[in-house]
Amino acid sequence: MKRRIGRGFLVIIGFGIIFLIVLSLASSLIEKWLWMRELAYQQIFWRILSIQGALFGLAFACVFVFVWGSLRFVLRNAPLLRDHNYQRNGDFYTRSGIIISPTLLKAATLVIASLVALIFALIFYPEWDTYLRFRWGGTAGQLDPIFNADVGFYLFRLPFYELIQNGFTGLAVATLLITFIAYAYLGASPFGQKASLPNRWQIMGHLSILFLFFIGSWGWGYYLDRFELLYGTRGVVYGMGYTDDHVTRIVLWIMLLASVVLGCIILVNLLTRRFKITVVAVGSYFALYVVTLLFLPGLVQKYKVAPNELELETPYLKHNIAFTRKAFQLDGIKEKTYPALRELKPDEISSNRETIDNVRLWDWRPILETYRQTQEIRLYYQFYEVDVDRYRTEDGYHQVMLSARELAPELPAKARTWVNQYLQFTHGYGLVMNFVSRKAEEGLPQYIIEDIPPVSLYHMTVDRPALYYAEKTPGYRIVNTGVKEFDYPKGNKNVYTSYQGTGGIPLDNLWKRALFAWTQSDINILLTSYLGPGSRIQIWRRVQERVAKIAPFLQLDRDPYLVFSEGKLYWIQDAYTVSDRFPYSEPYERSFNNLNYIRNSVKVVVDAYEGSVLFFVADPKDPVLQCYRKAFPGLFRDLVQMPKDLKAHLRYPEDLFVIQSDMYRTYHMIEPQVFYNQEDLWAFPQEKYAGTATEMRPYYILMKLPDTRELQYLLMTPFTPKNRDNMIAWMAAKCDFPQYGQVLVYQLPKERLTFGPIQVEAMIDQNTLISEQLSLWDQRGSRVIRGNLIVIPIENAFLYVEPVYLTAEGRNIPQLKRVIVISGSRVAMAPTLHKAIEAFFGAPQPQPEVVGPKAPSELDPLTRVREDLKKAEEAMGQGKWEDFGKAMQKLKQSLGQ
Repeated sequence: MKRRIGRGFLVIIGFGIIFLIVLSLASSLIEKWLWMRELAYQQIFWRILSIQGALFGLAFACVFVFVWGSLRFVLRNAPLLRDHNYQRNGDFYTRSGIIISPTLLKAATLVIASLVALIFALIFYPEWDTYLRFRWGGTAGQLDPIFNADVGFYLFRLPFYELIQNGFTGLAVATLLITFIAYAYLGASPFGQKASLPNRWQIMGHLSILFLFFIGSWGWGYYLDRFELLYGTRGVVYGMGYTDDHVTRIVLWIMLLASVVLGCIILVNLLTRRFKITVVAVGSYFALYVVTLLFLPGLVQKYKVAPNELELETPYLKHNIAFTRKAFQLDGIKEKTYPALRELKPDEISSNRETIDNVRLWDWRPILETYRQTQEIRLYYQFYEVDVDRYRTEDGYHQVMLSARELAPELPAKARTWVNQYLQFTHGYGLVMNFVSRKAEEGLPQYIIEDIPPVSLYHMTVDRPALYYAEKTPGYRIVNTGVKEFDYPKGNKNVYTSYQGTGGIPLDNLWKRALFAWTQSDINILLTSYLGPGSRIQIWRRVQERVAKIAPFLQLDRDPYLVFSEGKLYWIQDAYTVSDRFPYSEPYERSFNNLNYIRNSVKVVVDAYEGSVLFFVADPKDPVLQCYRKAFPGLFRDLVQMPKDLKAHLRYPEDLFVIQSDMYRTYHMIEPQVFYNQEDLWAFPQEKYAGTATEMRPYYILMKLPDTRELQYLLMTPFTPKNRDNMIAWMAAKCDFPQYGQVLVYQLPKERLTFGPIQVEAMIDQNTLISEQLSLWDQRGSRVIRGNLIVIPIENAFLYVEPVYLTAEGRNIPQLKRVIVISGSRVAMAPTLHKAIEAFFGAPQPQPEVVGPKAPSELDPLTRVREDLKKAEEAMGQGKWEDFGKAMQKLKQSLGQ
């Protein structure tokens, strides 16, 4: 009785676990479907889910039938074994102390077949993208030089063929192994048995058929392995080299033919029952494999190719260079020469004042700390990242830095109630923007937009400052509830609001509340009385999280950036189509999972208030994107549909630029002999930050390119020779339309020295006046921070600029105190860039015409009211009641005008 109760309890627990698993899976799917439906992307949800379901179901069904059928055949041979090996004891059979129940054996076949099928189904389930590319992929318009197959075959079809072939091979091995173990367990192993065993030929025939299935799938693998040679790493060539072309490729055909012959022998022996011939044939087959595939190519490579490597590998090096350059779009880079004269002249500075006025003096690391200390205002806000962009103000086109004031990951401990966390503190508020090249009093940034609510003296009005969706926004939030949402602080009081947008899933019935209480592991969603018919739950609020949930087939750039456009806030996320199957293209191994093909084909715009996600096509010629456009019609929009002001803020993505520049360090060498000798290998330069040498990162800059007159927004990086510190070239990518995406490389003269960044850093260290001043500051309760060294090409020479920041002990607010300027062999340091240039040339330079903040009388009425209100709030907060009265009087006058 106790045993029955125990078994029943275990059964209940088992069913309970299964129920919870099914409930979790189902609720997650329903949650995502509701979310995708609100964003109008349910078509993507159903397409991906249907492919996943079909792959899972088909793999499970095929494997289950195959394995179960094989095991059932084993059991059908059991009655022939009983009289020979087993003694019957009621409903059981015994042999040598082993007890076997036919009923349990039948149940075991179902369990084993189901487990094996489940494993295969789980392997095939995540391969939906492989099938999707196979189903909708087309051609790439380029043939490989060996097999004359279109590159689209390698990108879209070969991976799926290999998936099926590997599945068949794995199934054959697993079934063969399970079947052999089953026969052995039943005492019916054909090996070592006497010839009088009544069912020996049935058993041998069964195993032979399974082995024939294995040989067939294995032979198919040899056929596909020919194409895999285009991804080989033998010798100095990535892709097929001399040995693979002249030896391995032929050997694979031989092994394919040998597989066919072995299969025929097995079939003949099934009819003649001469299995010893099969054993000899199998042994010979694997001996042939060892000799031809494992040893022969290595011998040819070592004794024929290695002594004549350059001569024999030259044609294949050409393929490697050409296809790698194509895969990373290096073939479209325009190369030019740059004189790199030793020193700049005063008239060159004067004619490039716009470039000088936009030199970035603020390093993103110190200024992020400055933002946090001066502009977070309250503990529930936080700045996470600083972006660089360009905007037009009243006094021209400027490079700026900006950052979103996001909601902090946690509220102060005393305010950490459920209502506060999920209903009241729902969003970040506003942004901070400053000129990259200007400083205000005490070395702080000169802000274009600042404070809460956002204030701008440059007529940049933020109409919708709330950020419900951002880069680091924590967790879910529920809006439009019975609790007013905190909007922003105002003096000693707070301003509250209710969400007016469409972002989020309506919680308009009980089952949705129960669903999200389960998926978010928060029973309060179900129990709270603050929710109403108009309440909405906002989930997956982080920019990258939202984009990845909608389009998991895209690779995302690591840095979505904030854009302020027509009074509203948006995030722009660069997305890539990638592959590791581009033939002959060497993989990039530093990030993105060893990809060897990449295109920045998509620009994604996320509304910071509404949460809407729009996908725009940036590269319509990309064959991988064309595949996804066929698979998901309606997802992608043409770039001409993007609002003009948003389009003006698109930029060349840094991740792509890093990958391309890293590959270009080697693949700018297009001559096979030069490439083989690696005689012109480049490297990224080193710079110093906080006293430590680090690799220099690419940087955005607003400047005039040589031989051009218009100001352009560029992403650029210098290069140095490998293991050398002098500069050898610099690369720049254009970010402004209509020339967006054009990449230029300016090569420097090799016959004379051009200082590289780390050499310039050494010049600064060796300047006695500068080093003494910096050392003095570093010893008086302050810390000196030398920021990014910016290399600026002007006309035909370089200007190097490095900002110097000072932080006081116990007050971590970096202040811009000095600017160091270097050109040629001369170094100068002064409080501002223009004074440093004056000191550099020893003569006054024209100062920039800065249209600063307007006086109150010059402001428009709305801005004047905001200024008066701000002064009144500051006076009240400080308890200066006389000043408060005056400010209120001015405010009344402004309102009365």
